[in-house]
Amino acid sequence: MGKPLVIEQVPIPEPTGRQILVKVKAASLCHSDLSIIDGGFGPLPVPLIVGHEAVSVVEKLGPDAAAYGIKVGDVIGTPLWQDMCLQCADCRTAGPQFCPTMQIMGMNTAGYFAEYALVDPATAVVIPPARAERPSALAPVFCAGITVWDALERADLKPGQTVAVVGAGGLGQTAVQYAHGLGANVIALDIRDEQLLACKADNTADEIVNTTGLDPAALVARTKEVNNGRLVDTAIVCSGTVPAYNTALAIVKAEGSVVAVGLPHQPIPVHAAMVSVKAIKYVHTPNSRSWVPTTRELLLIFLHLQDSSAQRFRARWAHRGASTSC
Repeated sequence: MGKPLVIEQVPIPEPTGRQILVKVKAASLCHSDLSIIDGGFGPLPVPLIVGHEAVSVVEKLGPDAAAYGIKVGDVIGTPLWQDMCLQCADCRTAGPQFCPTMQIMGMNTAGYFAEYALVDPATAVVIPPARAERPSALAPVFCAGITVWDALERADLKPGQTVAVVGAGGLGQTAVQYAHGLGANVIALDIRDEQLLACKADNTADEIVNTTGLDPAALVARTKEVNNGRLVDTAIVCSGTVPAYNTALAIVKAEGSVVAVGLPHQPIPVHAAMVSVKAIKYVHTPNSRSWVPTTRELLLIFLHLQDSSAQRFRARWAHRGASTSC
């Protein structure tokens, strides 16, 4: 960790158990990958192939993989969780991403920055061939997309409510698109004009606010100015900095929600009185509660957004829980 990446020749891995061997079509770079490379997550087993968001083609099935309905030649995407036991209380109740024996691709097991990788079919979602023409566009859905979608689900966002997305980088811009697609009024906040203008350029952010130099009182005033005199119903923090969390706590309304997505390396100082007096709900998103069903629904949503079918998207959201197809 903390050293430059190198390119090496390694053997093509052989799938065992329920594993499947895939050939990577496109892998995208996540900010967590940079933290792993820089040593931000502490010592990890090396050598390590990083990368945890990708779209791949199934090359070979392990001896126990057929039961999961994946076939050779399928184009698939998978979240980063692998090798869950699927039997423990956490797997059965909270979700397999909480399994104590779970492995994380690109962190403690080999990831996607290679021609071939081993993945767990228990987390896989098959992408219909007609929808798999742009794998590089789909790859980020399987980490960044899942993460911010889970944040919106946990916030229990309703059409017409106002959501502030604090931090307009890759995660934040994705959150802005999804929240807009859900019919929310969206305010994007950041300290960089170019990222804010990107949110405005695709007509998904209703308002943008550069927070540079704004103290809490000024943040409240500016938020009310762009939101019809009101604070926001939900603030989703997509920046991994402490000031972003301070911004979110300042601008959320009484009985509103602050959803933690970005992960600062420093502790977040939370003023208990502020949270208590305003009865703020403080929520963390670990990527997805409902795992494969959520990932399947999210893929559908992403494809509908790409088709500019926001009305259809909102209808699907209103009836979520029904069966889905891409």
